Amino acid sequence: MNKKRSTGSIKKEKKVKEILEVTHKYKTLILVELNGFPSSNFEKLKKALRSKASIIFTNKIVVYNALKQINENLSEKAKKAKIPVLILSNLDPFELMEVFFENRDYKKAKTGETAKENISLPSGPTPFPPGPMLSQFSSIGVKTKTEGGKISIISDTVVVKKGEKISEKVAAILASMDIKPDELILDVESASSGGVIFDRSILYTRKEDYIRRVSEIFAEALTLSVKRGIINKFSIAPLIKKIYIGVKFLSVDRGIVSKSTINDILARASLENAALAKLVQK
Repeated sequence: MNKKRSTGSIKKEKKVKEILEVTHKYKTLILVELNGFPSSNFEKLKKALRSKASIIFTNKIVVYNALKQINENLSEKAKKAKIPVLILSNLDPFELMEVFFENRDYKKAKTGETAKENISLPSGPTPFPPGPMLSQFSSIGVKTKTEGGKISIISDTVVVKKGEKISEKVAAILASMDIKPDELILDVESASSGGVIFDRSILYTRKEDYIRRVSEIFAEALTLSVKRGIINKFSIAPLIKKIYIGVKFLSVDRGIVSKSTINDILARASLENAALAKLVQK
């Protein structure tokens, strides 16, 4: 019995070594929790990743021990996961996440599940003729009318708010309308790339949203730099422009003639002369 345990231990150590050798060949490592993710969807995703990534599906202890030698944060997340899986790639984490988003699916709402986002019924015609469904819609707060022999929903209506439980009645109506509100996407716990650890909250931010937010932060920082006179390679041009405009305005106000102020001074003098002429006429 001890011999078997020892053999098993040797096999695990060998597998850990193999994983560590493989990880050095890739730029990005992503830790995934596979528990609860349908096998059919995972097979579909594996096909999409075939030329882009390598998937390591092995014993949880092996994954934990391998990650322990890479990063403590990753190993702790692997320890908490029920079925930890490693995905290795030379794509950056956000490019991999885009592959996951592109291959996501949707599933029907189940009674008792908690809504991850607001669930709405869209306005417009439904497949149902007037009858019992009118009272069904009314019971969940959806206003309807009859149009062209069918029940039509008057306006987009939230039937379950984010964080609320899905009732049996709502689940049945959603199913009958073939509405699948629950996004089915791979559960990514964390990622490592270029020595940087990416948390799931960052990874689930779409690349375009991330770029937009970085652009907003840059614009805010640039505005603040110019306002406070902080000089750097980004603020130098707008600072020079700001100083130029300020000096020019002051020069025109004081009547200091130069190549850049002469036209403004003459225009100002012309306006003042015209105003003075009107006063004299009065």
